Amino acid sequence: MTAAASLKALAQAAIDRRRDWIIDIAEQALRSPELGFREFETSRLVSEKLTELGIEHSRNVAITGVTASLRGGNNGPTVAVLGELDALPLPGHRSADPMSGAAHACGHNSQIGIMIGAAVGLMVPEVLRALCGDIELMAIPAEEFVDVEYRLDLQKKGKLRFLSGKQEFIRLGAFDRVDMAMMVHTSATAEDAKFSLGGTTNAHVGKYVRFLGKSAHAGSSPHRGVNALQAALVALHAVNTQRETFQDPDIVRVHGIITHGGEAANATPAEVRYEGRVRGRAIDVVDDAATKVDRCLRAGALALGASVEIVTIPGYFPLFNLCLIKNSQPTRRRGMGGGGG
Repeated sequence: MTAAASLKALAQAAIDRRRDWIIDIAEQALRSPELGFREFETSRLVSEKLTELGIEHSRNVAITGVTASLRGGNNGPTVAVLGELDALPLPGHRSADPMSGAAHACGHNSQIGIMIGAAVGLMVPEVLRALCGDIELMAIPAEEFVDVEYRLDLQKKGKLRFLSGKQEFIRLGAFDRVDMAMMVHTSATAEDAKFSLGGTTNAHVGKYVRFLGKSAHAGSSPHRGVNALQAALVALHAVNTQRETFQDPDIVRVHGIITHGGEAANATPAEVRYEGRVRGRAIDVVDDAATKVDRCLRAGALALGASVEIVTIPGYFPLFNLCLIKNSQPTRRRGMGGGGG
């Protein structure tokens, strides 16, 4: 057995000994889903488990994030192992929290277990001494770009500058020493595969939009009002007319929800709020699509004599996995019993 294989065996044995403990961490997180920048219980869970392992760590990074460092015995690159803390607002999900409606439909609870499980293997003394480089463990809040009004309020109060956890981690310098980063994400598209590598994600920007009209009694005097909901509907119909201009190779997606449609059925809506996303394979593609969307939003307001406020929120760059890391994984993946993908 080579030295590398021996170290892998030691790490895997340590992980196997704590198998049930690691799985329980993921299941605890599953039972306590929380939305981004509200993951106080999940953050506490991560801190508690790192303490059990004797790993010093920092809490409250970007509100709820947790970071820890494992120093290898030799010089080398710093590799970050990430786990995302947040859930999605999906009240219909079978694991949804009955109060908040949050649910781990994207499997971030598994990431937390995997991140801590990786720490179990890496902190074996023989393994840690042999490492050429350091490990940064990062439990990061708010990956899902949702609950925008809440995050804008945090931004207004000076608690955030950006609206997602990784953006805030970068701003705060948490990634300054990191040369490579990796994480595992669950998927519903792997079919027969147990484990797959690579993949890409689109770039995107967020849209937070307020259509502002004038309230009036919808039954007796609707002519005295300016219907902000109708302005929003005209705008969204205009957005739909743009879809034929999106080219298939650009993988453009425009989608969103009306988060506030008015105050009462018998009152002309004076304010309507829309939260949306514009996605595409590259930044210039997103910029072009977002410009078209903005024109449509303004046109809807103009048609009804309303006004509109459009806030464009920096989202994410497109994700392309580093082949150097991806191509180093197949042997280890087979050791885990996974398939290809």
